[in-house]
Amino acid sequence: MASLFDALTAPLERARRLDFVIAGAAKAGTSALWAYLRRTPGIYMPPLKELGFFGDDRRYGDGTRFWRLHLWYVFAPRGAIRGEATPSYLYEPQCLPRLAAYNPDIRIVCILRNPVLRAYSGWNFWRWRRRDSVPFLDHIREEMEGLRPGETPQRRPPTAIARSAYAVQIERAQATLPRHNILWLKYEDFVRDQPAAVARTVRFLGAPDGPPIAKIRTINAFPYRRAITEEEYVAALRYLEADIDRVEQLLGWDCSDWRRYPHARS
Repeated sequence: MASLFDALTAPLERARRLDFVIAGAAKAGTSALWAYLRRTPGIYMPPLKELGFFGDDRRYGDGTRFWRLHLWYVFAPRGAIRGEATPSYLYEPQCLPRLAAYNPDIRIVCILRNPVLRAYSGWNFWRWRRRDSVPFLDHIREEMEGLRPGETPQRRPPTAIARSAYAVQIERAQATLPRHNILWLKYEDFVRDQPAAVARTVRFLGAPDGPPIAKIRTINAFPYRRAITEEEYVAALRYLEADIDRVEQLLGWDCSDWRRYPHARS
């Protein structure tokens, strides 16, 4: 016999499933794209970015109950294209299979940034949040070479370089979802012409064309104490060069700009 709770949540369980997610990568403009799409007619995204439902084992459970996720969409207009943005989905291996099981027709949008600058941005964010003073080069060497003697897993640094190794993430996405359901955007192109990138995304999602959306202010950005040095850039690039080669093969991109020290703050 169904409980009162089951009766109350049943309409949410039956609600239309999400149509898309912005799945990654972290520190690559996902907050800006989320903010643009929230302003786009015909698209509904909740006011909270990074719902993280498909990466949370406790909330996801056995993958049969979705009322906690659908609760965020009770105010979605009828017929609106429903989406959310959680940039860890591309990186965490359990998330895309869960998304595909939830909705086999789901679409994902992924922005890939210069992987060295993405790693540096991730390290800066970690340092800002945790008041961590480990230098960038020590940070990435520790990540790539494993734990130092006497350290516990809890002290291991966050995955700055691993999250910038895109090839395995691309391959996993392409093996999980139909390729025509994945939109890959290059961050540098997005920054160069945001209206064009947003329009391309809107077309991919099947939303109606509308007037260009005014450029938004910077979202989810924080100041660096300093720009990445050439020594740091070259050292991190050594870990990522082969991966960049593979990205070019997988996506048909020219990533020569990723191999050059930018000589400027990013």
